[in-house]
Amino acid sequence: MLLEFKVKNFRSIKDWQSFSMLAENKVKELKESIIERSGYSFLPSAIVYGRNASGKSNLLEAFRAFQFLVFQSAEFKNRQRIPPYEPYRLCSNNTNEPIELSVSFLGEDNIRYVYSIGFTEFEIEYENLIFYPKSQPATLFNRVKNQKTVYGEYLIGRKKDIEDLLYPNQLFLSKVGTEKNEQLKIPFAFFSEQMFASTIHDTDYDNALIQVFTSKMGRSDIPYFKENIDKLMKVADTGIDRIIVREEEMDESLLPEDMNPDEKRELIEKYKYKVRTVHKIFDKNKVSGEVEFRLLDESTGTIKLLAVGGLILEALSDGKVLIIDELDKSLHPKLTKALINLFHNKKTNPNNAQLIFATHDVSLLNNELFRRDQVWFAEKEYEGCSHYYSISDIAGVRSNIPYEKWYMSGRFGAMPVINDYELDFQY
Repeated sequence: MLLEFKVKNFRSIKDWQSFSMLAENKVKELKESIIERSGYSFLPSAIVYGRNASGKSNLLEAFRAFQFLVFQSAEFKNRQRIPPYEPYRLCSNNTNEPIELSVSFLGEDNIRYVYSIGFTEFEIEYENLIFYPKSQPATLFNRVKNQKTVYGEYLIGRKKDIEDLLYPNQLFLSKVGTEKNEQLKIPFAFFSEQMFASTIHDTDYDNALIQVFTSKMGRSDIPYFKENIDKLMKVADTGIDRIIVREEEMDESLLPEDMNPDEKRELIEKYKYKVRTVHKIFDKNKVSGEVEFRLLDESTGTIKLLAVGGLILEALSDGKVLIIDELDKSLHPKLTKALINLFHNKKTNPNNAQLIFATHDVSLLNNELFRRDQVWFAEKEYEGCSHYYSISDIAGVRSNIPYEKWYMSGRFGAMPVINDYELDFQY
């Protein structure tokens, strides 16, 4: 579970910014939605508002960049550029400085970990992992560029041979995915299994997500996943009676002749399951049969709901931290609210999943839906750098104030300044 995330010198983020998922003691409302675990009080969700280009998406992209490096940097070639290196560019002092990321989380073993990294375009500048087996922090490892890696007494097993295999652009923790070390499996699993950041906006990406979930339904990887998808489609009033998954053999002759046999088998296995939606047929207001639709026959909103709904149901099933940019895109506000409430309800969120998302939908700004420490704003300064704060950071704001009205009136900040008189276009 996520406790806190910190980021510096990434895209529009110049100085250290902190984003917390810990419930604040001074905020007393909606206590029933708080998650209690290992002495910590967690927020089940957080929502981020702000004007266009304020840095909402950049905050969520920083999560994705961190996850990508832990999961993928072990595969980087020597001297390969580190893809997420996108420093703050509006200050000459920052353009060659390292991006710094730090995350504090509770692992599957109910122990708190803090993992921090700094990296430039081609090298990891530092990498540090500490944990709290008792009340005090203990170092698992501390790696600094051009220095010998320091290992704590708690870290046993293979480590020196992992270090010897590292390229300068690879994370030590990333190597745990291929080079086994029992002590580091849990922090590695947080990034590889317990957190998912979805920040891409296009139909192809949604279709790819749906294909992944279709394969999982075909193989029955997630208990009750198909049944829950069916229920979601009905509750959302899409007109879909149920989802069916058919196994269809791909014609191997359609694949390139020079394609690697292993790649062919992987591709065939990946796309052998196809999802179909079933709709009822009516005759004189009575059900007379049913018809199957291809996914392409469904609306953009339905496709989006299948993709987002799949992510949410998987997160709720596995207790994941789910990060979504523009959760409400192509979804009705009432449906978006219902999806958020799944994380706030102990019955529908028994495994303590967390949801973090950015939106422009002010109808969700509701003190019956969110606590003051759950509502965050992205604000951009005159120099173009982003900073983030929650309603609970603003002095004098009570729990019963109308969030939406105050936000739209500019009392929370994070609003665009639009001078209509300057829109005097020439034609």
